[in-house]
Amino acid sequence: MKAARANKVKRIVITSSVAAIMVSKDETKTDFSVADWSDTDIAIPYLKSKTLAEKAAWNFIKNLPEDEKFELVTILPGFVLGPNLNEAQFSSGDIIKKLMLREIPALPHLSFVMVDVRDVAEAHLKALQIKEAAG
Repeated sequence: MKAARANKVKRIVITSSVAAIMVSKDETKTDFSVADWSDTDIAIPYLKSKTLAEKAAWNFIKNLPEDEKFELVTILPGFVLGPNLNEAQFSSGDIIKKLMLREIPALPHLSFVMVDVRDVAEAHLKALQIKEAAG
């Protein structure tokens, strides 16, 4: 963000996570919006880190002098799956692999908000192209 500011970037797109908004003490809550933040008092460390990182990005913009502000867009995907273009391991793929290879000792009751990596990439491109995406 500091480099974007120093180089007078007009818009930055950050890959955040649905984790930044989905942790709530209200277990019946299913609809989330830009007004929501995960409750960091109850979030596990990974989810808490996503919330704090996104809040820090928005606060960075908010605290800039008006003539130095640039546009920010955050993309909040869920569990990202899809083709892996290299041999590197990644957390989302590892979870599926472990489930399929029965490396998890039981069949846990799981539910994931899933998104294809290609859709996430397209969202980033559109976030740069569509004027209304800012903010």
